Amino acid sequence: MSRSWWSKTTLILLLVGYATYYLVPSWIYFRLSPDRRNDTELLDKLTPHWAPKKHLNLGLDLQGGIELVMGVDADKAMRDKAVRRADDLKRIAGDKKLSFKDIHAVPGQPEIEVTGATPAAARALVDLAQEQFPDNFQLASASGNTDVLSFQTAWAKKQKSDTVDQAVKSLRNRIDKWGVSEAEIKRIQGSDGIQIQLPGFKDPERAKALLGQTAQLEFKMADDEDRSLAKFQSALPKGIQYGMDNAMPYVCSQDRRALEAFTTGKAPAGDEYGVMKIEKLEPDAKAPCAVPFYRTITLKAKTEVTGDELTDARVQIDNSGGIQKPVVGFTLDKEGADKFADLTAANIGKRLAIVLDGIVDSAPVIQGKIPGGSGQITLGGLKTPQELYQEASDLALVLKAGALPAPVRILEERTVGASLGPELIRKGAWGALAGLLIVWIFMVFYYRMSGFVADVALGINGLILLAAMAMFGSTLTLPGIAGTVLTLGMAVDANVLINERIREELRVGKTSRGAVDAGYDKVFWTIVDGHVTAFVAGAILYYTGTGPVKGFAVTLMIGLAASMFTSIVVTRQIIDLLVHKNSGPRRATA
Repeated sequence: MSRSWWSKTTLILLLVGYATYYLVPSWIYFRLSPDRRNDTELLDKLTPHWAPKKHLNLGLDLQGGIELVMGVDADKAMRDKAVRRADDLKRIAGDKKLSFKDIHAVPGQPEIEVTGATPAAARALVDLAQEQFPDNFQLASASGNTDVLSFQTAWAKKQKSDTVDQAVKSLRNRIDKWGVSEAEIKRIQGSDGIQIQLPGFKDPERAKALLGQTAQLEFKMADDEDRSLAKFQSALPKGIQYGMDNAMPYVCSQDRRALEAFTTGKAPAGDEYGVMKIEKLEPDAKAPCAVPFYRTITLKAKTEVTGDELTDARVQIDNSGGIQKPVVGFTLDKEGADKFADLTAANIGKRLAIVLDGIVDSAPVIQGKIPGGSGQITLGGLKTPQELYQEASDLALVLKAGALPAPVRILEERTVGASLGPELIRKGAWGALAGLLIVWIFMVFYYRMSGFVADVALGINGLILLAAMAMFGSTLTLPGIAGTVLTLGMAVDANVLINERIREELRVGKTSRGAVDAGYDKVFWTIVDGHVTAFVAGAILYYTGTGPVKGFAVTLMIGLAASMFTSIVVTRQIIDLLVHKNSGPRRATA
């Protein structure tokens, strides 16, 4: 045999060996019971240290689980950005000694209202905003001494798109840290929606709670001098009560939405009404609302420190008050720690509110400068210790994985039963094996030795296909099984073309060697054209399809590449060996 034949044979053997090596974790994965396959720690323990860590993934349709479609409130992110830009503009105007009466974000709108002593002073503030943020603002309206700035359309559109992309990244980080294997998360093209598939996960309520939690952590100073709520004492809607706390007026309700709807837009300039949940009262304390209820607390609108500067979050045990309970400890980065230290040093004796997802978690009095940027978040008290620990663990995970840039809501929810997946796998596998067995028998019966060679190549094709899917981390779905069978069928079709061409060459009197060479040469481009055409169709399906369609396309493209290799290279090597050894080549191809 020639050196070229030995080189190609060595390549084939190495490829088959590597494919077998890469399927070791998949073999272990499928030997586990369905309820244990998603235990990543168990799988890592059972997988040999020398084996790769990737394995074939089963899709939602094959092992059951949860599918969610979540919508991102990008408009809320833009309104929050307007508040921050208003604070920045106010600070810059002060540094530049520009006089102004007021600069604030328009409640409920992504706009900034600037008020000067004169129309010219207001216009100067507009010019300053457009100078400092050239890509952000445009003049929306002007009336006397007051001008309104809005975000430029193109810039706002890009910011909203970036908000959704950031939400996808944050949710992916949460799922990865959560330990749910084979999860799929992607943005729905042309919308603010995100599709999430959690194969094998059985607790939809916990999934919704964890993924839907915004986890926006903010630190704001409380305004304990504000008495503005007193003027609403005699004009409160049903379900909202008026109360006093150390001479501080507040309103409360058991309905959070009703309370927020009533207080929106009523706070003095530079302030906002925060909402705190009260689950129990101190001894001898009285309140106009029955616990649990929500009450207002006046906050400065400016956010001093945010969760973006958080580097770590963990569950801790708080022993204060003689009762052990889990809390979430956090640590800020250097910049956040410096800001936190300066903030606490400048506001000793005042209250600092810790705001999580729009709810005031607590508002402790600053006793002194707090260096190091560390603190803790307490949790609701009307829960069992196990529930509190689970809540603290989930919150720490969400904070550590990254806060969502905007609130999200569940738009669609679908649960796939765990019993459906194994039945589909069993039926799909038996159907595929039955079809392949019929093909194998037919090839051997009709083409004899050449048919047997084609069957060997078909087996190598399937091995390479599965190994490649495991290597790329592809998800195997029911349509993916159909794609596997289809590609194996195309591989058989290529071998039929080769064998029939060799038969024709033998009939015209060519030698076995000449017939083999001519057969492969003359059908080479026919096989390539057929495979490339199907590959292009698969690529189009992959880039335009979603879910199972994309799984089918991935399997099809990988299978086509493996089919070309086994049909043209593997079978040629084996037939060349048979011809070289003169083992009845005419019978083998006749």
